[in-house]
Amino acid sequence: MKTCKVIIISILTMSSQMMFGQQIDGFLDAYHFYKSSQDQPSKNPYEYQAIEGSPYLNSEFIDGVIYLKDTTSYKLPLRYDIYANEMEYQLKGVNYVVGNPQFLKKILLGGSIFIYLPFIQKGGYFELLESGKCFLVQKRSVMFKPAEGPKPIEGTTTPAKFIREPDIFYIGVKDSKTIEIANMKSVINALQDQKLKIESFIKTEKIKKTTKGNLIKITEYYNSL
Repeated sequence: MKTCKVIIISILTMSSQMMFGQQIDGFLDAYHFYKSSQDQPSKNPYEYQAIEGSPYLNSEFIDGVIYLKDTTSYKLPLRYDIYANEMEYQLKGVNYVVGNPQFLKKILLGGSIFIYLPFIQKGGYFELLESGKCFLVQKRSVMFKPAEGPKPIEGTTTPAKFIREPDIFYIGVKDSKTIEIANMKSVINALQDQKLKIESFIKTEKIKKTTKGNLIKITEYYNSL
C-alpha cells in the first residue's frame, strides 16, 4: 500500500520541466506499474474478434493527448471503447485501459474533447461540445446483441454483433441538475433561468429539432447572455 501511495504521488508531482519524451515514458512506466500493483490486467486485443461490428469510436489507435488535473499532459496512442466505456492506450504493442479517471481533466482524441463525468448515468466518458455557464455533452452508445442459435426454418446461426445506438445529449447549468435532452421542451427546462430568451431565440432561428448542430447553437447563445 505504501508503494502504491508513492507511485500516485510521483504521477501527480512529475516536474513539468522534464523533456516531453521523458514525461511520456515516465508517466506510462509509472502508470503501468501502478495498474499492475492493483491487479488490473492488460486488455485482450482479441476480446471482440468473433463479434460483428465495432465497439470503438476509432477502431485503430490514433494520437491523442491526456491532460491531468495537475496540469501535466501526455501524448499517447489512444482509442475509445464505447461499449466498455473505457479509454485505451497502447504501450510496446500491449493494450491497457486508462484507469483512475478522477485524475483526468480532459482527453483530446481525433479532434474531439472527452471528459469523464461521474454524475451522469453510472459515470463515463462524454464528448464536450460546449462549455461555459452551461455545458453540452454527447454520450455515444453501443449495444451488444448476443448470437442466436439456428432457426427452425432457415437453419442458420446469427452471430453476435455490436450495434450503434442513437447518441444522447445532456445539458448542465452550474448548480443545477444535468438534464438529458429528449426534445425541445427538455432544452428549455435545462436553461430555465433564461427561458424567455431561449424560447425567443429558438423561434427566431426556426429551430425545431434537437440535432447536434442546433444544440450547440442554443448553448452557445445561452453562454453569450
